[in-house]
Amino acid sequence: MGPGGSGMGPGGECVCPKCGFRTAHVRGVPCLKRECPQCGTLMVRGQ
Repeated sequence: MGPGGSGMGPGGECVCPKCGFRTAHVRGVPCLKRECPQCGTLMVRGQ
């Protein structure tokens, strides 16, 4: 992301806030736009 963006970089993982499922973050695909494959909840960015 450019100046002022909120991107967290290429590393890390996406985490489901409902069931705890974790998967590697995919560069260019925000976690908030990915659905958990186990329960369908939108995922959030983890550390």
